[in-house]
Amino acid sequence: MAEPDLAQALAQRWASMSRPVRQNWAVAITMRTASVHGVTMAYREGGTGDPLVFLHGNPTSSYLWRDVLPGVEHLGRCLAPDLIGMGDSEKLPASGPGSYRLVEHRHYLDALLRQLGVTDRVVLVGHDWGAVLGIDWARRHPQAVRGIAYLETLVAPVTSDGPNAPDPAFFGPLRTPEGEKLVLQDNAFVEHVLPAGTQRSLAGHDMAAYRRPYLQAGESRRPTLTWAREIPIDGTPADVDDLVRRNAAWMATAGGAQAVHQRRPRSLVDRRAAGGLSSLASSARGHGERSALPTRGLPPRHRRLPQRMGECPALTSLRLTSTPRRGVIDER
Repeated sequence: MAEPDLAQALAQRWASMSRPVRQNWAVAITMRTASVHGVTMAYREGGTGDPLVFLHGNPTSSYLWRDVLPGVEHLGRCLAPDLIGMGDSEKLPASGPGSYRLVEHRHYLDALLRQLGVTDRVVLVGHDWGAVLGIDWARRHPQAVRGIAYLETLVAPVTSDGPNAPDPAFFGPLRTPEGEKLVLQDNAFVEHVLPAGTQRSLAGHDMAAYRRPYLQAGESRRPTLTWAREIPIDGTPADVDDLVRRNAAWMATAGGAQAVHQRRPRSLVDRRAAGGLSSLASSARGHGERSALPTRGLPPRHRRLPQRMGECPALTSLRLTSTPRRGVIDER
């Protein structure tokens, strides 16, 4: 299937809502840096107005949103950080097995958002671990949040025998010393997991962009291994399990208009999970009233993502009203 034209797709969406259509989608998305707790963090920025914060997951970077930001910058000030140690953000000094945990990413992300003046009428868009961080931020700053959209993320902790359990054949060894070889030496998340979980074949320049932060074997790749070990399976790690449970409980009571976009999981779970979509959807439905946008195929982590974002009720609803509301896309 040919890749959809972003401008055409979004223009059609706007026309269907009887709204003026922007004829020029060109926008300067600028890469900037900020010093955060003594470490340089990078972020993409474009547009003006209320903040729209786009958070990537593992093993990607703000490059994930490169084709999304030009299509939504007219909605507000778009900000897409590179999490610490990822993308163009600086690596942590004295990195080791305890580095780049979820709480450490939160520490740096919180400080960056404060520094950038992200304090009110915020829309958070997160993929994978970026969504966990985004929901956590929203839970701790509920009065500041105008909307949430999340894709392919943890809506609740998982059990090793549950339908949404990560594939034990791959993720099991990652929690042993073998994980250091698989990731720190072989760069498994960039070289294998990322291409396998992408709907299209990644072009050479795309792979180069995702490889660049992890070219040097060893600790430069530590973030991608730590993220894999942070998945709360059977209550471990306990602090991450607690945070994800708190996120789920908050989403269940947060209220607001919500929409769910379901997608069959592929890269993070094995075939047993294919039959568990109803379980995932049931977990997510506790978060409020939803409407479904079913799709087929593998996760749209790259160029198909702009079209889906343009069709997302969570964001299109923000075009129609200034009333704060929450929207959710679940692309598991």
